[in-house]
Amino acid sequence: MRKVELRVMGALILFVALCGQLFADQSSQAGPALPAFEVASVKLNRNPPNLGPRVMSLRLSLSHGTLTFEAYSLKNLILQAYDINASELVGCPSWCDSDMFDVIAKTGDPNAIAEQVRPMLQTLLAERFGLAAHREKRELPGYALVVSKRGSRLKAAKDEETVGATATGYVRAFQKMPISGLVNFLAGAARQPVIDNTGLRGPFDFTIDLAPDNDAVPPNPINSFARLSAALEDQLGLTLEPRKIPVENLVIEKAQRLSQN
Repeated sequence: MRKVELRVMGALILFVALCGQLFADQSSQAGPALPAFEVASVKLNRNPPNLGPRVMSLRLSLSHGTLTFEAYSLKNLILQAYDINASELVGCPSWCDSDMFDVIAKTGDPNAIAEQVRPMLQTLLAERFGLAAHREKRELPGYALVVSKRGSRLKAAKDEETVGATATGYVRAFQKMPISGLVNFLAGAARQPVIDNTGLRGPFDFTIDLAPDNDAVPPNPINSFARLSAALEDQLGLTLEPRKIPVENLVIEKAQRLSQN
């Protein structure tokens, strides 16, 4: 009888050991945890302020490890999270542009940089909006931004400034703006991909005056991409050359609308 008990006990010990090894193998196959913020708040902004035309910079604004967005659409949050231009985003539902959100997210690291934060923002969008996406390469008509034959007229930014852009009438003023921010602005205006072939290093301070050459001309030149192209060359010494651009698009598979309640 004693031998039977010992055999049963031995079998139980072996079974528990095998189960433990099985769970350990499954855990190791699951992979590392996705990067995530320590604390994050995403709220629907019911009364977004009138911010006017907004130029999206691809540089995330971090303060002591905290990321803050005010009145940002899901589309703009995706652009920030995946470090892409508007022309590279495909399949976002219509409310991606209309619904505005306030986001406050803390990393727990006061020295966190953009490269660390973007994957955290991707995880947050997947958790709160059920966002699922994949990358897909396509060759599309677009433009290459190059320095014109007369040379660039961009001026280096001042250290004490903060990155930003303002719109006053026909004038667009950019402060401490990297070339990537200008490229993103141009891609949005052209509604086509734009790549940076200038070889210039920023950031820069510059303005683009889109006032018509003839005051008697009634059309609004701000909506004229041809006028914008001319202003780039005349005022900044930059040229947009039409090209076929190989673009890796971010294709949205699904996105769930945040509850209005």
